[in-house]
Amino acid sequence: MVTRRTFVSTAAGATGSLLSSKAAQAQSPNPPVGQTVSEFLYYDDPVEEFRAHMRIERDLPETQGTALTWYNWMLFVIPGGRRPEPVMRYEGIEYSYFRHLGNNNYRIHAHNISFPRDLKTNAFTDTIMNPITGEQVETPVSLLLHDPGTIAGPVGFRNLNGDGTPQDVYRQFRREDNLIKLDSVRSAPPDWPATHIENSCQWVEKDLFDNEEITSLPVKFCGHYAFEYPAWIKMPEGNGHMTGFWDGKKINGPSEMPREILDRMEREYPELLEPRWGEFDRPIPFEI
Repeated sequence: MVTRRTFVSTAAGATGSLLSSKAAQAQSPNPPVGQTVSEFLYYDDPVEEFRAHMRIERDLPETQGTALTWYNWMLFVIPGGRRPEPVMRYEGIEYSYFRHLGNNNYRIHAHNISFPRDLKTNAFTDTIMNPITGEQVETPVSLLLHDPGTIAGPVGFRNLNGDGTPQDVYRQFRREDNLIKLDSVRSAPPDWPATHIENSCQWVEKDLFDNEEITSLPVKFCGHYAFEYPAWIKMPEGNGHMTGFWDGKKINGPSEMPREILDRMEREYPELLEPRWGEFDRPIPFEI
């Protein structure tokens, strides 16, 4: 018969064994091994899928809201017929601002600012050496202030400088252990160079994702760009393009930016630490 005394004694022994096991694990040079959980997630309802995307990438405000991401990215030049070469590093932010137009349609505008850093010293710089030509070239601060904006909704993403046709967007949710991940791919607006693609992976803890009261999830992300040579790199005529690999996270506001880049933004571009709500004054050129 199990009495209170034997139960307590047994429990104490089990606890001691558990503590000893944990202590042994802590001293082991290898982490515990287990089966990785990996599942693709699918949505029957396009509205539910879109809202999950917005919670990860931005927010789901009733009227209007903002999302701010901070990132680093490595830039490479890929010339035709030879090995790609690393060029430099960028550090910057993307500030997006959006309004709910009703029926789960959001008008989204954004701006980006990226500061060049030397690849070896990691100091902010305004010149780098083109590794293909050997020429020292000026590297301007990258300002993306003229994105036409989009209408995002369950039917897709419609560029505001287009005819209202939804953009073909790849989107796949998946679970990896205790994380929910979102893979997405999108191309450039209609009047941008054809050689341009963006893909990303964003992730957040599953318990946060499952809490639908959280409308803006604290995600981290990585991704990849491919784009044509910018004029400043002074590449000779011929085949080739640039590519970049980036990583970062969503933050709650400018005060959470790293001190060095925040100080520079406050000195040189303080107006870009605010949403540019004036972008919404332009009329939408098609029916929602």
